[in-house]
Amino acid sequence: MPMKTKTTTHRLLTASAAALCAFTAAPARAGLSWVQSFGTQGSGSGEFYGPTNVTLDSAGNIYVADASNGRIDRFNPSDFAGTFTSFGTFGTGSGQFYFPSGVIIDSAGKVYVADAAENRIYCFDPSDFAGTFTTLGSGGTGSGQFEYPWGMTMDSAGNIYVAEANNNRIDRFNPSDFAGSFTSFGTTYGFGSAEFANPQGVALDNVGNVYVTDTAGNRIVRFNPSDFAGTFTTFGSTGSGSGHFNNPTGITMDSAGNIYVADTLNYRIDSFNPSDFAGSFATFGSNGSDDGQFSYPNGITVDSAGNVWVADNGNDRIVELTGAAPEPASAALLLLGGSALLALRRRRV
Repeated sequence: MPMKTKTTTHRLLTASAAALCAFTAAPARAGLSWVQSFGTQGSGSGEFYGPTNVTLDSAGNIYVADASNGRIDRFNPSDFAGTFTSFGTFGTGSGQFYFPSGVIIDSAGKVYVADAAENRIYCFDPSDFAGTFTTLGSGGTGSGQFEYPWGMTMDSAGNIYVAEANNNRIDRFNPSDFAGSFTSFGTTYGFGSAEFANPQGVALDNVGNVYVTDTAGNRIVRFNPSDFAGTFTTFGSTGSGSGHFNNPTGITMDSAGNIYVADTLNYRIDSFNPSDFAGSFATFGSNGSDDGQFSYPNGITVDSAGNVWVADNGNDRIVELTGAAPEPASAALLLLGGSALLALRRRRV
């Protein structure tokens, strides 16, 4: 299969250490275990080529940002082959995607797609793909512009948060008033407080805190939009041991407030509770293509039953893990949504 090429600006993923905080005790968590995988490499029905992100709708259907196929795929795990549907084709016109990198779904079933190569956000209704296909934003560094948008999530008010990798910021906007509501958090490339270095994943808790995979910084960042600089907190540092990350990309949170991270270049899924980062830190997976292994895991989400879904980019498949759901903690955080993302895999560009 010929590779698709496009020149994009992408900062080197050099990393710097960042410190972390420990708070109160976290709830006990069950360890992750392998359930199954879906798909193989290709461009046909039931095949993926470089999937970067994954999310679910209210009916339990899985949506996949199938980046190098230039499309969004949908399937139901109960009938993978029978329900597999694709939206879009490779290109830059209406109804086309060049490198779909992030995908989320609102409460009405409308799909939003971040296209990293085209620097814009698309939205459509799956019941009328061509008829409802619209575009938000353009390339650039100003308000209402994007440079390499990747992971997205949505809050309960319908505001979308975007991890904008090459502008080193998190953007927030409401689709009903894109220009009027567009706000950015952070603009400076760096490893200090209130700075991001190639952020690529974003998730929210139920009190409005934002969690970000600061990919080149090899850390997880937390802040509250009401006081960005004042609440800026980091978790983790560079490495492969416990409490370490190497190119973290996708991020999501379960109903008890546990965070799951696609730790791309450690070829594993990391999990921890923010109330006890060091004490609750656990990992699952290793490098490879067998069951229980990953090759460049990227997007990640968790369903209402606590099952974790991973876009296993290098193995061109979607993986289901289970055993994630813990007993709720007294001060637990609730998942509002989130899909997440990848540092561009060079063989895919």
